[in-house]
Amino acid sequence: SVVVPGVIDFNVGGCKPEYPRASLRNEETGIVQLSVLIGADGSVADVKIDKSSGFRGLDNAVRSQLMSGSCKNKPGTVDGKPQQ
Repeated sequence: SVVVPGVIDFNVGGCKPEYPRASLRNEETGIVQLSVLIGADGSVADVKIDKSSGFRGLDNAVRSQLMSGSCKNKPGTVDGKPQQ
């Protein structure tokens, strides 16, 4: 079997989360590492935070944006067929 993982492109419209205002005011920055389950239709089925940025507001902004449904992603495939 040829397995290709799904892809999320944050440069596509509707994918990039807004920086939380409170985080901007407090000059919070960080990197959050996520595990994202993309459905066969490209929708996000689940998001788990693997490693926090250290700021709940930043973590939740990314998670909420992905779960909002406004971002269409490329699902993974197995032998060329979309799979969750």
